[in-house]
Amino acid sequence: MQRQILYNETQIGKAKAESAKDVLTKLNSDVEINTYKEFIDENSIYKYLRDDSYDFIVDCSDNFKTKFLVNRVAIENNLRCVIAGIKDFYGQIITINPKKTACYQCVFSEPIESLPDEGPLPVIGVTPGILGTLEALEVIKTVLGLPNLENRVLMVNLIDLRFNIIDIVKNESCFCSE
Repeated sequence: MQRQILYNETQIGKAKAESAKDVLTKLNSDVEINTYKEFIDENSIYKYLRDDSYDFIVDCSDNFKTKFLVNRVAIENNLRCVIAGIKDFYGQIITINPKKTACYQCVFSEPIESLPDEGPLPVIGVTPGILGTLEALEVIKTVLGLPNLENRVLMVNLIDLRFNIIDIVKNESCFCSE
């Protein structure tokens, strides 16, 4: 729980979605917050896209299978997307603009289906906070039309406090190029 600033000891045993909503509502009561208590998978993700009120997906998942699913759904539905990944003291962020930029799969190879699910990656408490803040910044910059991480990956090394940006190119044989 030390890395999850929305939660405290009084909420142990309560649903995380509802506890998060309670805390966030106290921060800004004018914001409407919808909560969902299920994991995203091939079947559930589409019900959240039923109406056309969404124009951005922000991936904060803890496994590669979900990241590739979010990437594919964003491309198929022409939704901009920011995907971040973390492990220990390291992370990366990519911003995807369908039909215009490289996607997550252009950069990372999709895990082989026959491999068992790797489960959550190890996390050092501050890493998701820093990468989550940078992810939120990417959404703000993208919406405002400011320079962002399209066709680039930000690599974060919190051991050495290094931030490196790597230029990427859309893979013409990737599904996002069809």
